[in-house]
Amino acid sequence: MSFALSWRRDRRGASAIEFALALPLLLAFLGGMTDLGLIWRARGRLAEAVDAGGQYAVMTGNSVTAAAVQTAICAAAATISSSCGVTNTPAPTIVVAATAPACGCISIAAGVSTLTASACGATCVAGKTAGGPTAGSFMKMSATYTYSPMMPLYSELLTTTFTEQAWARLQ
Repeated sequence: MSFALSWRRDRRGASAIEFALALPLLLAFLGGMTDLGLIWRARGRLAEAVDAGGQYAVMTGNSVTAAAVQTAICAAAATISSSCGVTNTPAPTIVVAATAPACGCISIAAGVSTLTASACGATCVAGKTAGGPTAGSFMKMSATYTYSPMMPLYSELLTTTFTEQAWARLQ
């Protein structure tokens, strides 16, 4: 009886047991915060890469090709991942796309921008266009990145695939 009573009053090792119980929760929280920070960083870098592709397209002008812009986006996105390509096979983590330059007017409806074909220099419909009152040569570029979280559970809670896109007016 005295052994059971002394064991019950003995507090040695209680801190170690409390730490062992709290450690998984602490690691899950820290892993989640790290994943969230890495996702924000990657999304910002992806936006910068698409902007770099747009800047390249604008600086090159009408002679720019979609392949050259895709290469520029991949080069700028190298800080995120070395796996960048234009198709899903083999599966790169960054998939880029760019359209060939086309003349038209850009209209924005419900946050989605579309290019309506028109002759370059033609007058666009007032109030419904972005990019100027006259039709110009535009190129659309986008990049999609799939982030692999450190904590697998967070892939269920967070959006780990996101897309950035931009339009560049070439003339």
